[in-house]
Amino acid sequence: MKVEEMERLANLNPFTSVVHSFPVYEGDGLLLGVKNDFHIHSSFIQSLVDSRNYQLHTIDVMAKGGRAIDLQLMNPITGNYMSGSSSGTAINVFLGMNDIGIGSDGGGSVLAPAMSLNLFGFISYLIDKENMNLSSKVSTDLIRFRPSLGYIAKDFNVLKDIIKVTLPLEEGSSVHKIVISSTDTSIYPFEVERIKFPDIYGDRKENIHFLEQVLPTIDFLISKEGPVDVAGFGDSVFGHFDARTKQIQRKAQKGLLRVANMVGATAISIPTNELGVSYLGICESVPSKIQFMIGKMEQLVIPQDELIERYFRDPATWFRKGYGEEI
Repeated sequence: MKVEEMERLANLNPFTSVVHSFPVYEGDGLLLGVKNDFHIHSSFIQSLVDSRNYQLHTIDVMAKGGRAIDLQLMNPITGNYMSGSSSGTAINVFLGMNDIGIGSDGGGSVLAPAMSLNLFGFISYLIDKENMNLSSKVSTDLIRFRPSLGYIAKDFNVLKDIIKVTLPLEEGSSVHKIVISSTDTSIYPFEVERIKFPDIYGDRKENIHFLEQVLPTIDFLISKEGPVDVAGFGDSVFGHFDARTKQIQRKAQKGLLRVANMVGATAISIPTNELGVSYLGICESVPSKIQFMIGKMEQLVIPQDELIERYFRDPATWFRKGYGEEI
């Protein structure tokens, strides 16, 4: 999609996912969408714009109150409520309106929307660390944490480039150990070790304890998760009422993505060919481990879904003429 078509799509705003859009120009850099959240500091966005590699295109709708489900936006594929809280940011990347979406993640607010639309997601405690250290939040289940910034992209190379620009990566992994769940039946193109995971869709505190114990002893772990918000309603406000609502919440299949940020980790999600299902890599926020994880997880990248590309990212889908208009 050309820049002028991306700008026109933002003005059309077919899924009401744009708060405000700015003029953009061909050749002035990749287009950024930014979640409408005060946790994202304007100085960080300006530093990207000043590099002349990126231009700010949209301010994106976020789920009210930072909820894990956005009751105002629709998932373009499923027609369900969109995963939150970086909901509009993910939609605008999915449609091809933006090249990169920048969101904030506390308990899965970047990773879950990305995974629900088969996009790449990435969060790290190290992105704009000084500004983010000024923030503190309490989750619906009374866990105190500070949010991290993260990225959503449909192109893995675009994601890699912005990670390189904003993180102090370095070579030198010392552990060379990657673990997966003993119940994971996937075949990986690199050596992995199977260990027992807790119930990743269960109590969040148990999963926090698991990551705190395991991550220092390995390079990274992989958790295959989803389908996110396809068969359930993945929101802790809804799920806290009783056994029935909790079971419906579980069916949303949000696992370790809910706690990666809460332990100060770095995480990357790589979509599979199943709707809403991704490989989630999680490591300590150590530059050498992040570099190692990205390199290995890149081996799991598969081609874009042809129908999604042809339907949702074709300007003709959104700008076709109606009855009585000239062809």
